Formats: sequence, C-alpha cells, structure tokens
Amino acid sequence: MKKISLLVILLLGLSSFLVADDDLSEALEIIRELKGMENVNVSMLKAPRGLPEADDAAYFGLYLEDLSFPKAQSLNYKGTIGVLITGVVKDSPAWQYRLREDDIIVSLGNIEITNYATFEKVRKGLRAGDVVSIVVFRDGKSESFDMVIGAREAAGSQKIAGVPQAQVPGRKKSPGYGGGTWVPLWIKTDMEDINNLITLGELGFTKLPEDFVLQQGLAGKFPIGKGYFLGGQITWHNDSKRVASNADPNYHLWLQYSRNLGGVTLDKRIPFTKNIIGSLGLMIGGANHSLEFVNTDANFNWASMDTTITASNNTHIKLSKGYLIAQPKAELLVRLTPWLGLRAEGGYVYGVNLRENWRAIGMGDEQYDIKNSPNTDHKGISFSVGPWFGF
Repeated sequence: MKKISLLVILLLGLSSFLVADDDLSEALEIIRELKGMENVNVSMLKAPRGLPEADDAAYFGLYLEDLSFPKAQSLNYKGTIGVLITGVVKDSPAWQYRLREDDIIVSLGNIEITNYATFEKVRKGLRAGDVVSIVVFRDGKSESFDMVIGAREAAGSQKIAGVPQAQVPGRKKSPGYGGGTWVPLWIKTDMEDINNLITLGELGFTKLPEDFVLQQGLAGKFPIGKGYFLGGQITWHNDSKRVASNADPNYHLWLQYSRNLGGVTLDKRIPFTKNIIGSLGLMIGGANHSLEFVNTDANFNWASMDTTITASNNTHIKLSKGYLIAQPKAELLVRLTPWLGLRAEGGYVYGVNLRENWRAIGMGDEQYDIKNSPNTDHKGISFSVGPWFGF
C-alpha cells in the first residue's frame, strides 16, 4: 500500500510540470480508475511560491521581525503593537529616509502594524510611487513622516517608467548637546559718572576705559528639549589704580574698580548644517559697579591704633550701584571637532536701576544712600568671540 501511495504522489508531481490543468484532471481520473482511489482529494496552487513580484511592487529595503516583549522593554517602548527593524539595505528607500536598526514601525498608511504579517499585508497593497504615512518609535518617542515608496529595481538608482523618484527629506539636523566655556565679553557702557568722580582734584586718578571693556568669566548650557537650552553666564572686570594724595604727600590713594554681569540664559538653537548652529537667546540677571577707595599713610602702630582709627586720615570707603538686566543676544557656533567649537555672540545689555542713588557699603553689608549721586545707567552693546567646549 505504501508503494502505491508513493507512486501516486510521484505521478502527481510529474504531471503538474508536464501537462496543463485540464490534462492534469484527466490524468487524475485515469489514476483513480487504475488504482480504485475514487476518494483521492487533490488541491492545486494557482500561484506557486517563487514567482517574482511585479516591477512596481512596493519595496522598503528592511529586515523585520516580530517585536518581543524583552526587546520592547530594552527600547523603553511601552506599546503592544509594532514590528522591529533589524537591518536596512543600503541605498534602499528605507535607507534614504534614515530608518535604522531598532526602530519600531507602529503604523503604515494609517493602519496599525501589529506584527510582521500585518506589515506584509499592507505592503502588498502599495505600489512604487505611492506616498504613505509612517510612524516609528525611536529613542523614547514617536516620529511620523510621509514616505515615497520605491521599487526593488529602483534600489540601485535605476528608474522604473512612470514611477516618480522619491523626494527624500534631509537628515534631521541636531541642535547639539550643550557644553561650557571661558567667556571673553567686550561691553560698551556709560562710564562718564564714574570717571567724573575719580578724576576730581582731591582724588586725581586717571580715567577708566570707556570703550568695549573686556570682561571675562564662565558660561554653560544644557538642552531641555525642542532645541531650547537653559544655562547661565557670569563675567567680571577689575581694575586698580594708585596715586599720591594731593592733600597730604605722606598719604597714598588706592582705587579698586569692579564690574560684574551675570544671569540665567535661555536659548533656541537653529541648526543650519551639521557643524554650524545659530541661536537666539535672552539672559535675565543682575549687574553692578563697585568702587573701593583706600587713603592711608601706611603708618600703623598697635599702641596708637585707637587714634589712628578715630583721628587719622586713614580711610576706607566702598561704593556700589546695582541693576536688574536683560540681555537679548544672537549666537553662532561652528564645530571644529566633536568636542571643540568656535563661538561668536552679539547682544545688547539693558539695565534697570534698583535704586536711583549710589550706596556706601558698610562692614556688615549695611548700605547708606549717597546724597546727590547720579542715576548712572548700565546699558550698551556687547560681543564675544571664543572657544566652546562641547556642542
């Protein structure tokens, strides 16, 4: 009986290659009559496997597999649907659209993709040249875009008649990841009131610089999403002078001038190319001028310290004026290496006086109004050019 069954199977296989459907039916009838096998049931494949797809069949160029729960967990994917990309064919449509390994295809043509079988079903309903929406999960979030479907023959840059070439979107440019740096900041602000004071006859100091004084400091920022960066910056400038007292040649006058500027920064970065990024931002913070004077003959004696403090011309006075500031600015960053760039920034510092008068500062930070003092402004153009560590 086993030999007869084997003979029938061989005859059926041979007949499927040698005769047409009608001839095959006749052959089967003959076999039944010869072997008394009227109850034989045979099903035929009208479209046997291995036949090539049509020239305009949809082609993505992806290696896919069903998404497993452990893999979904490792990718921080909380969903329950999708098919996993395990590889991308070079120069294929998927390659051109920057799909990559470990992307999860969640939707194709507004149809949820639950597994590989669903993906194939949707793919077979598409043709080269169709525009289809695709949603993928990548790096903790979903991204969607429209994709022009290609064809397998088009994967090697060959064209298929009547099928338009895909308009491939550019690779999404990164706004960078932040960093920090030493900051040289040149700022032009009003120094007239200060210079009028220190050049008075009894003091006799020369003027402090008025045009674009160099302040130095530190700055840094970090990304907070959607191209925005939060950070901080602080810069300062110090200058000192010494002259002989005009009132008493035994005394000398020392002047220590300092200026500080700093605050919190918020920037929106705009990537122009892979290595060139612009940004618009604002710093909100504070600034101040500080003048410290010492008049002394440098003749101190412990035994007579009481009279030196109360009756001599040895004096020490510190003056200060503070501001709230806003500094709108624009920045250009050029990447030279993955960790080093060149940064240029231009802005305008606008200060709001905290008090109209200057203040004298005591030992315990107590403050005293200085009568008839000017309401000195703190505003002007600023610019900076220097290194940037990070990107």
